[in-house]
Amino acid sequence: MLASMFLLGIWLELGHPQEATFKTFVLAIAYLFFAASIAIATWGNWWADARLAGPAHTLDIAMFTLMVLLTEGFTSPFFTFFMFLLLSAAIRWGWRATALTALLVAVLYILAGFLVVRAVEAFDLQRFVIRTGHLIILSLILIWFGINQWRTRFSAREPLAQLAPEDLPAEASLKAAMAAMRATAGAFVWREDAGGKAEAGELRDGLLTQVNLGDSGAPAITEPFLYDLERDRGMVRDAGRSLVEIAPRDVIGGGAADALSLSEGLAIPARWAAGEGMLFVEGIPNLSIDHLDLGDQIAAHIASHMQRNALLKAAEDSAAARSRLSLARDLHDSVVQFLAGAAFRLEAIRRDEAMGAKVGPELDELKQLMLQEQGELRSFVAALRSGSETALNDLARDLRMLADRLAKQWSVECAFSADAAELMIPSQVHLDVQQLVREAVANAVRHAGAKSISIRLVAAADGLHLDFINDGKAYPKSADGGRMPRSLRERVEDAGGAIELSRGMGVTKLSIGLPIAGRH
Repeated sequence: MLASMFLLGIWLELGHPQEATFKTFVLAIAYLFFAASIAIATWGNWWADARLAGPAHTLDIAMFTLMVLLTEGFTSPFFTFFMFLLLSAAIRWGWRATALTALLVAVLYILAGFLVVRAVEAFDLQRFVIRTGHLIILSLILIWFGINQWRTRFSAREPLAQLAPEDLPAEASLKAAMAAMRATAGAFVWREDAGGKAEAGELRDGLLTQVNLGDSGAPAITEPFLYDLERDRGMVRDAGRSLVEIAPRDVIGGGAADALSLSEGLAIPARWAAGEGMLFVEGIPNLSIDHLDLGDQIAAHIASHMQRNALLKAAEDSAAARSRLSLARDLHDSVVQFLAGAAFRLEAIRRDEAMGAKVGPELDELKQLMLQEQGELRSFVAALRSGSETALNDLARDLRMLADRLAKQWSVECAFSADAAELMIPSQVHLDVQQLVREAVANAVRHAGAKSISIRLVAAADGLHLDFINDGKAYPKSADGGRMPRSLRERVEDAGGAIELSRGMGVTKLSIGLPIAGRH
């Protein structure tokens, strides 16, 4: 377009030989054909665009110098051409090339000015100085543009921002990257750790298939690069953002390239804390070196998405482990402890039978306890499903009934008392308190030989307080040297509470505090 405008201006001025000579007209025609040839050669061809950029830029600078020498006044397009040169350098190579181009063009303009001074008697020095000042100011502006434009060119695109966490991370990353670049095919090679085996998937015609790479791994390169495997051409930016040629088949690996059916496109490496991978996007309309900048943006989004999924998976695994531990403790404190108490009771019934006593009533009572325990287990499962709140008075009623059953189960005196209060507590706290009562009574009987146990429940603004007092001996020392029952301590800590153990005047007191909010 610039060459055509220049040629049109020269043609319109042909009637004034002092302003436009025939050789200037020939130069304009030659430059027009040159510009058209470059446009045709680089149209849709990123390789030719990258390889011809430097020579074309050099010829553009030479054309600018000739225009300054051969034209002046309204015919001279030097000002527009100067902006074209600097914008081309800024878009293609960044601010360093822009600064070098501005310096070279300014020097050439000054040299051309001195040549004109010698050749022309009537030289307008004021106009020459003003134009030189304009070139310097525009150079600084466009150098600034070159420093900042490439950083924000694709900042509005966030191809992975809308992905759902439940999507498969590799497949979702591939589909989102293809959608961002309107690509028709793609592949993703990744591995979860540095020494792990690489996995791969290929997406073509909307069909995702898993690919076996054999011994091939993810390519060892950290920057996005363009590749054309049929011609074995590749282009990547170095640390200074200069374009560097590479052999893509050597980087990708012949085995991986054939297995993934790669031909021409953009390769995007991504690294995250738990692994690394390489995304191959093909069938991109108007593929050019500009896509290298977009590749950097997408790589950052992919790494963030993969890392987020890894963290979510780790959190889910941790939550599942905590849930399994909590469920195991609940079952231990309810079913297992009840069975232990039932075995304890059956042993006593067998001794009574050996002494000739009637055991029918005791067996009926044990049967009734089993039925009640079955009901408790059903309530436990229902509470796990619901997650609703219950009233403190309901908890006190359930604990009073539980204390009566535990007294019969372990053949001990088990008294319960509570202060009435209008308070709602989470169902999980309800379950925790019940299991703590079961465990505390079982420990007092089995490890301290208690014959009498008192339980008191007190509600406060910040939480619930449970006090257990038994007349047994001191608890035996555990492996860590303390006397605190480990199962009780772990359950209380898991519930976010605190526990204290004291001994005096022949009794043992166990105090437990639980937050109303439930587990942390």
